[in-house]
Amino acid sequence: MIYLILNFILSAVLVWFSSFEDVRNDDARVKPIINFVLLLAVIAFFSAVNILVSILGNEQLISIIGKILLVLIAWFSISISFYLISFPIIRNGVLSKVLKVVLILAGLYVVFWRIQDVEISVTSGINIISEAFPYLDYSWAQIFLFLYVFVIPAFAEISLLFRIRSEKNKLFKQKMLLLVVAIPASIVFVVLLCQSAIAWVPAFSLLYTFGIAALVFLVYKIVSMTVLVDIRIIASSTMDFIFNYIVISIIAGILFAALQPLRFSNVFLFVVVYGVLTGLLLTLGYQGTKYIRKRRNTRDVNYSIHFEEELSKLDYTESPDVLNEKLHKVFSDNVHTSHLDLLIESNENTLDTMYSSRGKKISIPLSNPLFDTALNAKITVIFKSHIDTKHALSPAKKELSDFFYETQSEVLIILNEGRHIFAAIVLGEKRLGNAYTDYDYSVFTNLYSYFFVIGYYIKNIANESVVGTVNREIQMSGQIIQSIQENMDFIKNPKADVGYVSVAAHNLGGEYVDFIRLTDERHMVILGDISGKGINASMSSVILKSVVRTFLAETHDFKQLIQKVNVFIRDNLPKGTFLAGVFMLIDFSDNTLYYINCGIPAMFMYTKAYNNVIEVQGEGRVLGFVKNVANLVKVRKVKLNPGDIILTCTDGLLEGKSIRGEKFGKDRVQRSIMDNLTFPSDKMGQFLCQELSDFTSKELEDDVSVVAIKYLDK
Repeated sequence: MIYLILNFILSAVLVWFSSFEDVRNDDARVKPIINFVLLLAVIAFFSAVNILVSILGNEQLISIIGKILLVLIAWFSISISFYLISFPIIRNGVLSKVLKVVLILAGLYVVFWRIQDVEISVTSGINIISEAFPYLDYSWAQIFLFLYVFVIPAFAEISLLFRIRSEKNKLFKQKMLLLVVAIPASIVFVVLLCQSAIAWVPAFSLLYTFGIAALVFLVYKIVSMTVLVDIRIIASSTMDFIFNYIVISIIAGILFAALQPLRFSNVFLFVVVYGVLTGLLLTLGYQGTKYIRKRRNTRDVNYSIHFEEELSKLDYTESPDVLNEKLHKVFSDNVHTSHLDLLIESNENTLDTMYSSRGKKISIPLSNPLFDTALNAKITVIFKSHIDTKHALSPAKKELSDFFYETQSEVLIILNEGRHIFAAIVLGEKRLGNAYTDYDYSVFTNLYSYFFVIGYYIKNIANESVVGTVNREIQMSGQIIQSIQENMDFIKNPKADVGYVSVAAHNLGGEYVDFIRLTDERHMVILGDISGKGINASMSSVILKSVVRTFLAETHDFKQLIQKVNVFIRDNLPKGTFLAGVFMLIDFSDNTLYYINCGIPAMFMYTKAYNNVIEVQGEGRVLGFVKNVANLVKVRKVKLNPGDIILTCTDGLLEGKSIRGEKFGKDRVQRSIMDNLTFPSDKMGQFLCQELSDFTSKELEDDVSVVAIKYLDK
């Protein structure tokens, strides 16, 4: 019964996989493999049906279904062999079609006219009965299996071997070489499975479909590869697999055999003892793998953690030249990149070399179709090997080939803000000729946010040609950042007095304050605290300020704006960055304040009618953690009347502690509002900061920002 269930499950999984890949994958080389998967699903289904029929005891139907299975297996062997013969350029010419038809007809002839019976049983496995082949000491069944299981696939193998040396594309050459290894390995697996069935458990031969599935899976994985494989990763993974699976499995099997007497005498004790020993083996395997990795130092292979640590330590207060040199060193030490070029957008609508570790000047027009193609496909990391493997890049295949040839590079990392490309990082080949791998691609994609910040900083802040007025002898990054932070559309409306105070604990901080004019009657006010301190946090604040204004130009839905900001923080700012704040929209036409709480710690409202300060704060989540925040935030509104005051602040104010460890807290903020009602809004914020300073009796430990809105008249 278990063989019946396993074949049905395999058939269902294969059908699901083929439908999933058919929708997701549009690679012309992968499409035929989807057909192979469907054909194998049919084979697995008929195998399960045949097992079911054998259980019911209908011998005539068993033989008919068994013969159908043999024809399907022959069809599968012919199809996949001819696919490999034409790989990597998939052809389906007249000659190949004729040969396929001839071979299928030959298979039909042998199966239905020369094979007498096909027996399938859960006790004896598969047995094919046929007459002897003329002039040879073999049966027609043996000749059939030899031809379709060995000869035709072997012909495909020989074809691949002959074409490997003439193949110029390194990626295709690698794929062909791996296919040469994968095919015989899978055939050997199926043969060993059937041989073990003959020797030990005959019913094991009913699981031959899983051996064929292994072949299809290997072919699919090899053909789907988009980058070259680094031999070090293969060696590392192989060592881990051998120690953690093969060795442990062999020991577990030996233990199982040794404990067989106990199994027959005391099943419960057998389960307990074998369970404990297996647990110890798994623990040993895990710890052993960790030890081996430590001893062989796999940093060169699995460098992601070290790479990210060094990127996060880059100091943006240093000069652009020093920063670029350190960036190159980080890539060189971890990725083993031979050279790095940083291209920055110029006024001529081109990407020009800002830094090159090899001293080469590059200028690429932004009108080059490769950029539009990449943006349309939402691909920001492109390897040279992707030209022939990523179908989405095919419209710009020539332009990409020319780019990598002219720049003598292997990797292009595009840094863009929406459709606006402002920089690019170009990497040369790896030292010692090693290839960029799938692992490199995943690392570059996951750490893209760090590259974005570096490019943005160089383009907008540290690039002296853009700043223009910067004294070359003075480091002015901090002053430039501060000037950008203070560039706001201050609200000048007779109905309201709006002011703010922002104090950084250490020169520059991650406080985010912005006033944005939408119309004469509508203004947006944003207050937030970006995680981190110092220039790195302030860099994130500057980038986010620019991005929010860009989003506002194309987004008219309040919640959609918040979702876009959330996604941008999550995907483009350094890992772990988040924003705790509030987005407020003042509509003077109907005297209403709309707001979305995104983790702001406190928001107070003074109402003149009740002469009291209350805390108003809707539900909110900080931005940058979850992928979709739209369902977790709500738009709230407050009707404003003459004399009303809205005051909100970041946690630096509330969390400030005295020398006795007491927090400043919300009560003191509320009392301060009541005590300073008659003062202008900016003075109210200044008084709060002064009270905090007096309360703590020391320098600030965290950044503090306060925004106050005093409604004057309708």
